[in-house]
Amino acid sequence: MLSRVLAKIPLINNKTKILISISLVVLALVLCIAFPNEFDRRICLIAMLFSFIGDICLNCMPLNKRPHKLLYTGAFFFMIAHLVYASAYTFLIHNAGKEFVTPGAYIAYAIMVIIFLVSIICIYITRTTTKFPMIVVFLLYLTIVSMNFITICSYSYSFKSLSFIGAASFLISDYIIGIETIFKIKSETLRKLVWIFYPIGQILILICR
Repeated sequence: MLSRVLAKIPLINNKTKILISISLVVLALVLCIAFPNEFDRRICLIAMLFSFIGDICLNCMPLNKRPHKLLYTGAFFFMIAHLVYASAYTFLIHNAGKEFVTPGAYIAYAIMVIIFLVSIICIYITRTTTKFPMIVVFLLYLTIVSMNFITICSYSYSFKSLSFIGAASFLISDYIIGIETIFKIKSETLRKLVWIFYPIGQILILICR
């Protein structure tokens, strides 16, 4: 069923990806203007700007021509974006006098532990030929993403917000990219899924308070 639906969705080009990213920056800016007294909106705008730079690095040229240094640079900017998003939601939690450690945080933590274990097991079993530094970057990236995911899930539990769906969508899109890179998978289906989950994730993280 899913494959049939995805087959009808066109594979977007790099120019369209950049335009989507610009639209997300505009959304973050509009939210800052619409809610001038909400400091977290400005933090999220900064996070989206870092994401935009990451998008430029990853989509400024065709995938088969993109050097590894651009992949690492893009990953770096996205790690910063995740940390900035986490700081925005941490600010919201503390500003409202809520506890960070909630059942939502525990659930998110358990999910990330499972993802880590499955990733390490798959890397070991498949004996991937991916260079060790890239595997280290992947695991480091997963660690940073988990910090943002846990923080937003904690916030969502306390404030009954849907932002956890955005965090999960962002996590899925990042994890797919990691899988493609580590296991050298070339799949149009995975490419499409990245650019379905990624904008949904960003939008929900930006608007759900």
